[in-house]
Amino acid sequence: MKLAAFVVLLLLQPYSAESQGATTCSGLRLNFPAPSTGECLTAWDDQKGEVKEYPGDFAGFANEAKIYRCPARNKRVIISNGIPDHQVTLQNNGKGPCVINWVVEIPLNPTIATSRTEVPIRGMLAMALNGIPAYGPQESDSNNAVEGDDGVQGARFWYGHAGPNSAWHIHNPQMGEETVTATTLLGYAMDGFPIYGPLDDNSVSNLDPCNGIENSDGSYQYHVRAIDQVDGDLGYCNGSSPETNWNYILGCYSGTTAGSEVFDSTAYNLDTTDCVEEGTPTASPTQSPISQGTRPNIIIMQPDDLQFFDEWTRPPNNPTTSNKTINFPVAGLPNIDSLRLNGLQMKEAYTASPVCGTSRYSTLTGKYPSRSGMVREHAQENSNGDPALVTIPTTKLVDLDGINDCTKENIAVQFTNNGYRTGMIGKWHLSKIKDDEYTYAGAVGRVKQCGFSTVEGLYIENLASEGGFNNYSDGSFSHNMEWITYEAVQFINSQDEKPFFLYFNPTVPHSSNDVGDALTKFINSQDEKPFFLYFNPTVPHSSNDVGDALTNPKFTCRDTANGKLGFDPVIKGMTEQYGNCADYRESIYNRADTEDDYGPIWLDDSVGAIITALEDKGVLDNTIFLFQLDHGMETKSALYENGLRIPQFIHYPAKYSSGSTFDKPVSTIDIGATMLDFAGITPNYELDGVSWKDVSDDEDLATWWENSRCLFFELEQDRAVRCGCYKYLSIFEQTDTVSTTYKRGTQKELSNDLKNLFDLCDGTTDYVTDPTNNKEAQSVLNSDVDKGTELEAMMECHDTRTHYSSDPDFSACNLSPAPVAAPVASPVASPVAAPTGPCTGDSSTFTFSLDNFAKTVKCSWITQNSNKTAARKSKYCAKSDVKAGCCTTCATIFAPTEAPTKAPFVSSPFTDEPTESVTTSPTK
Repeated sequence: MKLAAFVVLLLLQPYSAESQGATTCSGLRLNFPAPSTGECLTAWDDQKGEVKEYPGDFAGFANEAKIYRCPARNKRVIISNGIPDHQVTLQNNGKGPCVINWVVEIPLNPTIATSRTEVPIRGMLAMALNGIPAYGPQESDSNNAVEGDDGVQGARFWYGHAGPNSAWHIHNPQMGEETVTATTLLGYAMDGFPIYGPLDDNSVSNLDPCNGIENSDGSYQYHVRAIDQVDGDLGYCNGSSPETNWNYILGCYSGTTAGSEVFDSTAYNLDTTDCVEEGTPTASPTQSPISQGTRPNIIIMQPDDLQFFDEWTRPPNNPTTSNKTINFPVAGLPNIDSLRLNGLQMKEAYTASPVCGTSRYSTLTGKYPSRSGMVREHAQENSNGDPALVTIPTTKLVDLDGINDCTKENIAVQFTNNGYRTGMIGKWHLSKIKDDEYTYAGAVGRVKQCGFSTVEGLYIENLASEGGFNNYSDGSFSHNMEWITYEAVQFINSQDEKPFFLYFNPTVPHSSNDVGDALTKFINSQDEKPFFLYFNPTVPHSSNDVGDALTNPKFTCRDTANGKLGFDPVIKGMTEQYGNCADYRESIYNRADTEDDYGPIWLDDSVGAIITALEDKGVLDNTIFLFQLDHGMETKSALYENGLRIPQFIHYPAKYSSGSTFDKPVSTIDIGATMLDFAGITPNYELDGVSWKDVSDDEDLATWWENSRCLFFELEQDRAVRCGCYKYLSIFEQTDTVSTTYKRGTQKELSNDLKNLFDLCDGTTDYVTDPTNNKEAQSVLNSDVDKGTELEAMMECHDTRTHYSSDPDFSACNLSPAPVAAPVASPVASPVAAPTGPCTGDSSTFTFSLDNFAKTVKCSWITQNSNKTAARKSKYCAKSDVKAGCCTTCATIFAPTEAPTKAPFVSSPFTDEPTESVTTSPTK
C-alpha cells in the first residue's frame, strides 16, 4: 500500500468543483467525489462496536499522508491513502476502511472571495492533516450527521466512520484529533484556508458566518465550532444565504473552490521541481520552505553520566570539594573536543531536569517534563494540588491525558513527517514496558511508534548489575560501543535521498553495559535522504562497570542486547586498524591512566568513527552534530548548577566557524525548536523551547535572551528558575526522602532552605566560573527582596501554565516580552485581537495583567481559575491587577464565607513557615 511514485506533473481530467454562483443555502451541493478504491480492511467487516487500536489492529494497513507546497503553481497538494492513523470504534455498518487514492489540490495562498458560497452537504469540504476527508454535516437521509441518533452513530465521533463504499471520512468538528485546542491545526478547507480547533465560548462570537476570522497580520483562518456551540435542532439551511445552521466545521466558504481539484493518485505525477514536501505544517502559507537538497542532517549524541571536564568551563565546585579538578585523560579527548573547537560551544547550557529520563524527554519533545501526559495523569490521581512529581518512572514518551507525546508531540515524528530518515541508537529509557513482557523486538517496535524509522543497538533501560538481572538486562551483555557505533554508521551511509536525524545515546560512560556497532550501520546506509540520528551511548553510566565490560572475557563486542553477533564489527576510525575487537579494547586499556578514563576514551573513539563516516560520505559540512550530556554529575538528581549545567557543542561548518561561543543560558527544551528551525520545519504541536538559530545575528534579541528570558527546572516536586544572573530555588519539603535536592544540599553544603535566591554572577554581569566561588552556598533572598519577589512570580507563572489541573498553556513566563523578531514557542498566534472598551463580559477581546508577569491574559482567566481550590484562587488572585473591560473580578469568584486554606507552595515568600492564607500581594 505504498503511495505512487511522483516524478513530473501530468495534468489529468480532474473531478472539479461546482461553479461559484450560489447565493442561498440549497442543501443540495454535492461535489468533490472520491477517487478510485484500493485494497480494503475486510477483516473488520461485521465487527460493529469493536475498538481497533492503531497500528496494531490495522493488519498492516498504515496511514500514508503527505502534504506538499507547490509555489510556482500556487498549490498545496495533499496525497493520502485514506487510512486513519488513530484508534477507531466500529459503528453503523461495522466496516473497515479501504485504501482511497486521494490527491487533493487546493490554493497555497488563498484569498477571500467577493461573495461567500455554500459548502457541500455530503461531499468533501476539507481535508484533515492525516489525509482523511471531512464531509458536510448532513447524512444521505438528511439527518444531522454530527448530533443525530438515527443509527448512523459513527458519524458523531471524532475518529469518523466508513461510508457505504468504505471510504473513511469525518463529520465531527475535531477532524480526527482526539484532543483539540484553538491553536490545533486540523486541516485545510477546499478553498485553501487552514482550519483550527474551536475558540472558547467567550470568543466564538468573533467568527464570521463561515467560521472564519481575520488576524491582526491580515491572514485568515477558520475555526471549527464545538458541538455545544451549534444549535443542531435548527434546520440545516437558514433560507436566505449560503451559510448553513449546522456550521460545525464550516458555515460556508469565504474563498473560492473554483481551482480546487481531486485527482486519482494511481495516475498522478507530482512536479518535484516545484513541489516540496511539508508534512503537517502550521506555518503561514506564504512561508518559503527549505529545499530538501539543502536541509541539514542532524545527529544528537547524549552519552550517559559523562563528567563535565574542566576544559569545558564547568560550574564552580561544591563547597565540600572546592579544590577538585576533573581533567581529560592524559591521551585527551581529541574527537569530542574537535566538535567544540571547530564549532559552537554553549557556555551556559542547562538540562531542564537533571536525571537521564526526564532530560531526554525535554530534548525530544521541546517541553518541560511536567507537561508529560504520564506526569499529569499521576499528579491528577495523587498530588492533591501539590506540584506534580517529575521523576524517571513518571516521565515517559507515551500518549496519555490527551497529550500524544509518542505519536505526535516529539521531534522524531516531526522529522519523519517532513521527509527525514530518523534513527535512534543506544539507551532509550522513555517507554514503560513490564519486565515480564519485554522482548528486544517488542521494545524496538515500541520506540518506532514514537517516530523513528530505524531503531538499532537498543538498550531500552539501564543495564542491570549482578544480583539484579532482569529481562531487560540478563547479564549476557554489557556496554558495547562497537555495536552501537557500527549500527549508526550503517544508518548514515544509507543510499536513501532523504536527510537524516540520528538520536545517538551511548550507555558509555555510564557503567551499565556495552554499545558500538549501531552507529556505523546508520551512517553507511545507502539512503541519501537527510537524516536525524539520536545516538545515546550507555557509557560511562555506572549501572555496569565499564572496566569490566572492556576487560572481562565474558563480554565481547559480539555480545549485544539483541543476541550474539556472528562477526566483530569493523568500524573505520575505531576497530578497523586493529583487525578485531579484542585488540581494539586492549588499546583503550593501554591509553587510560585510571579506570575513570575508560568510558571517556571509548566514547571519544566512537565520535571519531562518526566524524570519519560523515567525511567519507561527503556530508560532514551539511550535518549538525550536537553533543551534550544528559545532566551534570557533581550534584546529579538535584536542582543545583552542578546537576543542571551541561556541556553542549554544535559542529555545523555551514553555520558556525571554529571557536564560536554563545554565553547566554539555553536549555534542552530549546533543542527541538532549534533543530526544526534549521530544517525549515514548523511543528504541529506547541513547544516550551525557543530556537537559538539566529539569536547571535540579532543584538536586541541577544540582549533579551541574556537578561529577560527565564529558564525553569523541575525534579520530583522541587522547582527552580533562572532569569538573567539570578536563580530561584523552591524546595517542596525539607526531607531526604521527598527531595533529592534537599539531600544533596546537605551533603554538598549548599543552601537548601524552602526558598532560595542565588546571584550566579556575584554582582557582575558575567556567570561565575571560579571553581572555589560557588554562589549556591549562600542564599541572598533576605538581602535582595525585590529580586526574590520577581523570580517567585515567574515561578508561580510557570506553575500555573504547566499545572495538571487545567489545559496546558504554552505562553512563556519571562521578565519582559521578547523583541518582535524573536522566535516564539507557540506555532500559532492568538487569532483574536485585544481591543479595549467598556465592560461587556469576559470576552477574550479584553485583557488584564498579572503583577510581575510580562504576559497579558484573557479576562476569562479569572473564571477559568474559579474552579480551583480556595488556596490556589487566593494565590493567583492576590497577584491580579484587573483592568477596565473585565466584568468578572477575583472578588466575585469567592463565596462570602469561603476561607482560603494553605497554598500548595509555602506562601510566605521569604520564610520557612507557611502563612494561613495569601489574599494580598507579598510585601516587597
